[in-house]
Amino acid sequence: MRTAKKQFIFMAIKYASAIMLTILAFSSMHMKKYFVGSLLELGIIFILSNILITKHRRTAYILNSILIFLYNVQQIVLTFGMSYVSFIMVDNLGSLEDLQGRAFEYIAFAVIGTAISFLPITEVALIRLGQQVYLSAFLLMAWGFTLIYGNAYSPMYGYVSLGMQELQHAQQNRFIENQENMTSEFYQSDIGSSVQKPAELPDHPNVILIFTEGLSQGVIEDSRNLTPTIAAYEDNSLNFDNYYNHTAATYRGLIGQLYSGYQLDNYDSNTLISLQEILKEWGYDTTFINVEPNNYKFTKYLNSFQFDHLLMPETDNMLSDKEAYALLWDTVQGKEQENKPFFTAMYTVGTHVSFDSPDEIFGDGSDAELNKFHNLDAQFNTFMDKFNESTLAENTVVIFTTDHATFVDDAFRTAFPDYQRSDGFLDRIPLFIYYKGIPSEHIDVRGRNSLCLAPTILDYLDISAPN
Repeated sequence: MRTAKKQFIFMAIKYASAIMLTILAFSSMHMKKYFVGSLLELGIIFILSNILITKHRRTAYILNSILIFLYNVQQIVLTFGMSYVSFIMVDNLGSLEDLQGRAFEYIAFAVIGTAISFLPITEVALIRLGQQVYLSAFLLMAWGFTLIYGNAYSPMYGYVSLGMQELQHAQQNRFIENQENMTSEFYQSDIGSSVQKPAELPDHPNVILIFTEGLSQGVIEDSRNLTPTIAAYEDNSLNFDNYYNHTAATYRGLIGQLYSGYQLDNYDSNTLISLQEILKEWGYDTTFINVEPNNYKFTKYLNSFQFDHLLMPETDNMLSDKEAYALLWDTVQGKEQENKPFFTAMYTVGTHVSFDSPDEIFGDGSDAELNKFHNLDAQFNTFMDKFNESTLAENTVVIFTTDHATFVDDAFRTAFPDYQRSDGFLDRIPLFIYYKGIPSEHIDVRGRNSLCLAPTILDYLDISAPN
């Protein structure tokens, strides 16, 4: 008797926890369809397990535990990531260290959620109607719900969708492997000229290219004035409006922009002609600053870009934005002493999802999401103040953009409750080209995306080459 009561308590904890996770996911998403779709499937899991347990107790327990585990995973991911498990999420598991800002929170949910999923279950006597009737009713409601609203709100269909994404990816891989000279149809003998090179711009100016981690244009335009420096430079530069990211996440975003081509896998090398390769041919010394020297996979990835130099600071930690901009300043000052134009690119990681600012804060500092963007702006401001007061400003172009749009997670939704986005990975992003003394200009690119970065820079510099 005591054993049966104990098992009932464990089962109650198991389902109550699943319901609490569902409520938590709803509190993040504020979408009733996810809530209703999830509870219908949880009801099906409960009734199906209750039917099986009378004849196949062990099978029922195993099936129930697996289904509840899969259900809980989707609710936890939905809470933090604002979607069910996706291919991009799985593909980026190799960069878990970039989630360290909320590592304890993520790990706690993962461990507790997993442990609760495997608590024992026992039979529950359902009153009045037979169990098959209850199961049929829930299946009918779930079927009707799917017919009306689609399967996007189903936790279990989320795994089917993930499998379909994996299958599509495998098919793309096989297709590519069977192609010869796949890129030949995209070959161009030159880079077309859309704008005249500004008369004030010297021949072969130095180029500083800054990729900021996950920055949407809407963050810059936020009414709270989080990034006043970046906003001011947009107004005083050649600025591109309605410009979008072409992909996510970082491993695809950086290489895609420098080579002007989509990337299938995170760690693929790219066989296209890159921005840095063309600039090398025009006599530029090329450098990429690696702010994550502790990340072996990221370092290997950056090496594949084939810059002349991959600058690796002597530290076992990733650099804060303050440290990164200080290193950028020291680097370009050193390059100025060489009798050669330089192209120096850098990716800053301080605005990554889950991070807080170690330096500047916004307001009372209670919101990590706001802090990190405000800190980025402060460090960019410090760099640009030094730059404008130096002789570098006389013959150097500064280009500011991002690797991809800001990722929409629960922290972003809380910090930007009125921000309207239809896609968690796609958004307007910043791109401006600054040269001291050139009149500002805004160009509406009407939805063009970051694959256009390399030809845009080369056109601005009046550089052409086969590609």
